[in-house]
Amino acid sequence: MADDGLLVNFDIPTDAFTINHTTFKGGHWKDRLTAKKAAAYGRQKAAGIVNFQASDRGESDLRPAKRQKQSEGNHVASNSLKREVISSLFTYNPVSSTKPVEKPSNGEEVPIEPSNAPEADVLSSFTGLGLSTTLASHLQRKLNIKAPTAIQRKAIQQLCADDTDAFLQAETGSGKTLAYLLPIVNRIMQISKQMKAAGQNFTRESGLFAIILAPTRELSKQISTVLESLLSCCPWVITSTVIGGEKKKSEKARLRKGLNILVATPGRLADHVNSTDVLDLGKVRWLVLDEGDRLMELGFEKDLQRIIGALNMRARKALEPPIAGLPEKRTTVLCSATLKADVEQLQSIALKQPVSIAVGADEAAGNTDVASQVQAFSAPAQLRQGYAIVPAKQRLVTLVALLKQTFKRKGSVMKSIVFIDAADSVDFHFEVLTRGASQPTLSENVANPAVNTKGSEFRNTKPSIPQGQTIAESHTEGRGTFSGKDNEVRVFRLHGSLHQATRTSTLKAFSDCAQPAVLMATDVFSRGLDVPNIDLVIEYDPPASKDDHLHRIGRTARAGKDGRAMVFLTPGCEEGYINILKEGRPRTLTRHEADELLKKGFSPATGIVSAKSWAEAATEWQLDVERWALEHPKHLEQARRAYQSHVRAYATHVSAERGIFDMQQLHLGHLAKAFALRDKPANIGVPGQRPGKSTTKARPRAASATVKRSRTDDDADTGAAVDEADAKRKMREKMRAMGGVSEFNLG
Repeated sequence: MADDGLLVNFDIPTDAFTINHTTFKGGHWKDRLTAKKAAAYGRQKAAGIVNFQASDRGESDLRPAKRQKQSEGNHVASNSLKREVISSLFTYNPVSSTKPVEKPSNGEEVPIEPSNAPEADVLSSFTGLGLSTTLASHLQRKLNIKAPTAIQRKAIQQLCADDTDAFLQAETGSGKTLAYLLPIVNRIMQISKQMKAAGQNFTRESGLFAIILAPTRELSKQISTVLESLLSCCPWVITSTVIGGEKKKSEKARLRKGLNILVATPGRLADHVNSTDVLDLGKVRWLVLDEGDRLMELGFEKDLQRIIGALNMRARKALEPPIAGLPEKRTTVLCSATLKADVEQLQSIALKQPVSIAVGADEAAGNTDVASQVQAFSAPAQLRQGYAIVPAKQRLVTLVALLKQTFKRKGSVMKSIVFIDAADSVDFHFEVLTRGASQPTLSENVANPAVNTKGSEFRNTKPSIPQGQTIAESHTEGRGTFSGKDNEVRVFRLHGSLHQATRTSTLKAFSDCAQPAVLMATDVFSRGLDVPNIDLVIEYDPPASKDDHLHRIGRTARAGKDGRAMVFLTPGCEEGYINILKEGRPRTLTRHEADELLKKGFSPATGIVSAKSWAEAATEWQLDVERWALEHPKHLEQARRAYQSHVRAYATHVSAERGIFDMQQLHLGHLAKAFALRDKPANIGVPGQRPGKSTTKARPRAASATVKRSRTDDDADTGAAVDEADAKRKMREKMRAMGGVSEFNLG
């Protein structure tokens, strides 16, 4: 047969015809499996293909070694302990599912009339509303308040004329604090005049006539400051605060001296109602519940019931001698910018047939039914709102880019607030924004509250930067991040885990700061606080509810001034939050893209701007932060704690918004990069508690109910955990006194 050039090459196994493939039957299945493996090992050894790097048990590994899995477009570096992932900022990011709506341009922008500004009508002067000429003149000459706002006009007219309960509701920044303080101060000034006419002296010992309750210490301090400014025209009326943060002995001393108006937090006041005999509530005729919905959200319902019950019981006792001009019944005022689900519950606790005092677009004229007047109050009309669609990877660099652009020109923006959902996250972002910054001098520092407990007053006239163990290396000038030599920006942080002295001094320093400043804060700053010259509010983490959103953005555009607000949203399900933003009926709602913000923030000041230039600058900044975190174990731990706290906080959104903020849709790997982490999400774990937190566990509530511990005047804050070591020491001393008996040999 002729050779046609066809080559046949069959590869036949060497054991195909020589080795029998025996079928193993009978016996235990483990014995059969062992026999199979032994036979397979013999065949492989004969063929010379045994993998001698298999286990020492003689097991074979016929499969090839697994290829190390690489994430999409990521460079993977591994070691024996963990895998480090360095991913790109601009690859494999989700695409936005919504598109911006283009509005037709009508030429120049029409200015929007502020909705919370003082009224310009001359007839709306304070004297025409029922205030005394002394108080009205003090407002105009000393406090530079020329005319009331709409809510102030309605509230002052109602509360000065009648002694009925009131339900006060208006948008943020409209002056609700003065709306209830002015009628109270005016009525107490009238009582002092009538007492003088009746031959009675009005002093601090005349009695406590008004109590104002607020949910946070910061808001209580602010209310007290406004009240003191009003009372400067009548210094015989004495006011003070009972808010915790100091020993009860000091608070009892103030109550013992006598007060006419008391500003307090519910938990602390409820404790004094139970344990302080010098606190006489029999003459209280005005009770104000400021930010009433927040009081309920924070769990103060039982404290409020205890306080109101004590007021009702002691008000029934006849006053001896009677006070001239004192009303017979108590007036309770409930006020907030948002009152929705808790309206009926609050009404049943505190109000009796209240009159609604509301100012809004949908105000129902003449309707006095509180439950039927739950209105969807919007933000101030002049507030320009916006949202940014930012992939999870780019959150940190986009925030920095936005702040760079905001403070690029000197004098354009004075102050900004960045709202973050957790205290650990505030600490981490504060360290990121202030790394490499200069430290304040010793003369600018406030005494360490953990060392010196004699007070937190400023030691100089300059706005000083508070220091303390819980905020080590904090409150510095962030020159290295978004400040420049021509426009230095100070960075502050504020959250509920700080010492009270530090919180108070930080807020004061931020308020008094005369240069551009940024405050990193949790929602402890979102309610009622009034700081001048806040031009921009950034919601870096979306709020837990739409009511919280309204209070957050209400820190700007106050009293008729302009302001801007922006919330960060990730592409995907979070874009459903845009519809919730529209429910507030904003006059403007602008969309921003991450690339747009990054380009403005990281583009060079001079030269040709290209996509490569600003993208490389943003990437280099991100990698620099990641290297900084890896080089400092302290900051790496901060980043991990911040990541964990953020994920936990993400799951706390109200049930109505769980479909928008869906944990199942949250890309944990991309989110970790926003916290400068290169670990896999499964490897991110921090043992123990956060720094500065007590390691002693509080006694269970059920057990503490059966054990009564005597409290003296020297006891610290109510609700503090019992020192476990001190309790054990006292127990050992008690056992020795009983002759060496212990819990192990009783009986």
